[in-house]
Amino acid sequence: MDRDARRQLFDTLQRYAGWLDRDRMSVMVRADVRALGIVIDASADPSPSLLTLDTDIARLPGGDLRKMLRTAAGQLRRELIVPRADEDVSFRVPPAVS
Repeated sequence: MDRDARRQLFDTLQRYAGWLDRDRMSVMVRADVRALGIVIDASADPSPSLLTLDTDIARLPGGDLRKMLRTAAGQLRRELIVPRADEDVSFRVPPAVS
């Protein structure tokens, strides 16, 4: 997937995070999304940031917005964590559990 398509997926995730309330977990998810954006822009390994984001999304109260965030984060994860031909796929980040 090209950089523009990845950016579009990230923008969707960021938009959903912006819809969250002002409670502590919502603030943490928004901070996780901002940190992930910095990692993506720096072309660094997004695995730790994605894991933190998934953990904090799971702590949000249940609802449609949480499902939307999980879906958007999962789509972005699949595009960012792609094994190379010489890479052992056993070290890939597992998909988030719904």
